[in-house]
Amino acid sequence: MRKIAFYTLLAGLSVTACGGNKPEAKAPDETPTSDAPTEKPRAKREGPSVSQELGEIDAKETERAIAKVQPDVLACQKAGAKRVDYLAGDVRAFVRLDGTGHVHWSYLEGSTLGDRATEKCILDALAKAPWPRPVGGEAEIRKSFLFDVGDAREPANWAPDKMFEAIARADADVGKCKAGVSGKFAVTAYVVPDGKSGKVESVGVAPPSKEGEAKVDCIVDVVRAMKVPSPGSYAAKVSFSL
Repeated sequence: MRKIAFYTLLAGLSVTACGGNKPEAKAPDETPTSDAPTEKPRAKREGPSVSQELGEIDAKETERAIAKVQPDVLACQKAGAKRVDYLAGDVRAFVRLDGTGHVHWSYLEGSTLGDRATEKCILDALAKAPWPRPVGGEAEIRKSFLFDVGDAREPANWAPDKMFEAIARADADVGKCKAGVSGKFAVTAYVVPDGKSGKVESVGVAPPSKEGEAKVDCIVDVVRAMKVPSPGSYAAKVSFSL
């Protein structure tokens, strides 16, 4: 039986405004005039612009919530490895909780996994985690996971320039997918031999922002349709930006 190694990077957990201490207050952008009322400085907002300021969330309870869904996250990779035997890489998830402890939105800040179905599965698992309820507003959580290839043979590593011509041909379609979203989409793909040429077997994408999450499936479809060179007698893995 193929062995699959799974690692959770505790150092990858970042909770904004977590624990029992409130974030240090910072001075407002403008200094009040002598005849203006003095206001208590407010904590500077971090992350995406929202109507609520970030509250507090308990770090230990957050770790416990992640621990409860780790089996589900591992199951995502195991299922993906049945489709792509050498599926491996790191995933960096960003989760925004609302004031009730439910996931407001989430996306992958980074991923070299190379399989959209597995990446979506991981986001779905995190959405079901029993997150603690933040106090005083919303909360942001970042979590990293690393999946090892196990006993499977690793694919060859391609440099991004291997995809240069394919990317150029697909430029118009990529532009349509990205309409309304700025920034680069980080793409990882597995290419397998298909006669004298190659074929994109699987694709994973990390968007540049939460707005880009809605565009990911379109990007995946464009990359899957790309005409790519042959990797030779075995699969290759390549990461590039669009």
